[in-house]
Amino acid sequence: MLPDYLAPNLEIVFVGINPGAYSARVGHYFARKQNLFWTALNASGLVPEELAPQDDHRLLQFGLGLTDIVKRATPNASYVAEDEFKAGAKILREKLETLMPKIICFVGLVGYRQGFDKRAVLGVQPVRWGESHLFIVPSGSPRNVRYRPEIVDWFRKLKEFRDLILSP
Repeated sequence: MLPDYLAPNLEIVFVGINPGAYSARVGHYFARKQNLFWTALNASGLVPEELAPQDDHRLLQFGLGLTDIVKRATPNASYVAEDEFKAGAKILREKLETLMPKIICFVGLVGYRQGFDKRAVLGVQPVRWGESHLFIVPSGSPRNVRYRPEIVDWFRKLKEFRDLILSP
């Protein structure tokens, strides 16, 4: 199980589906070299310096956080049962509503659809959790072939949205 990197009033909390077996083994989020999360994060301008999986704990320095819907590690998300998604979704929402991040960004449609809204699409969601906006970007997993060319663009859209809601 990976630790949560959370604090009150963060700009963005990234929510993964669940830790992959490799990420859990090495102790870092999105740890496989083939996963595009860190590439997209760095290219988006959301962080002022290049970060890698071993820097996951440093995201808090930049007003960002990390957690997962389901904390149990599996080889891939297809090993997560629907009841695990529902239970994890309830815990996640309760946890994040008390911390009040500006944006809760789900990394991957699968987790959000399984836990909250089966018809959700990428981008800003029409609902909020308290004061928190919800946003979905594609998963950076190598298994997510459909969205791989667009992942950096979605992280840039997330940055634009962050900048918009934080502007005075």
